[in-house]
Amino acid sequence: MGTNIDESGRPWTLSGGGPVIVIPAEVAEHWRGTLPPVGAEVPAGWTWGNADGPECDYDRACAPASHEPTPYGGFGWVDVHNTPALILNGEILTRFDADAEGGVLVRCSIDEADDDPGRIPAADWRSVGADVIALTDGRLYMFDSAAAGATDPNRITADDGVGIITLSPGSWQVEFATNGDETDFIRFRRI
Repeated sequence: MGTNIDESGRPWTLSGGGPVIVIPAEVAEHWRGTLPPVGAEVPAGWTWGNADGPECDYDRACAPASHEPTPYGGFGWVDVHNTPALILNGEILTRFDADAEGGVLVRCSIDEADDDPGRIPAADWRSVGADVIALTDGRLYMFDSAAAGATDPNRITADDGVGIITLSPGSWQVEFATNGDETDFIRFRRI
């Protein structure tokens, strides 16, 4: 639990088995994970995973409306408080590499994989569903989507911690690519 920075100063996270959510900081408190939606009628004794209850945010993350599978994971979007949030399928280490134009999320399933997004041909970058994310706060939180979000990332109780992506306020183009080593890349560029 807490925020994650690797030895190179890069934010990272992973999940306990389900998708990772990458959510604008300003709406993170509206993500409920496996908790029932606010105001939902909850049957006595209900817990997440019981088919006789309300659909949770985590259920939505496991089956996003717009989704593109990749060999190991996949990309998709869900709506959180009228704002798109990115869903990254698969239990896989996810780190953010900042660069001069914004940065790239890198998701490697093997240690020796080529994780250089600079080797991806320009024509291989693509959009999936929502392709722009607007940030008021300028930050994105990434964590196991089963956890409930919060305004303060230190209050998010994701077992694998929270990675904080710092971009800046504004609109960001989001594009995806996968290389031959099955490494997934998610690129953020200012519009």
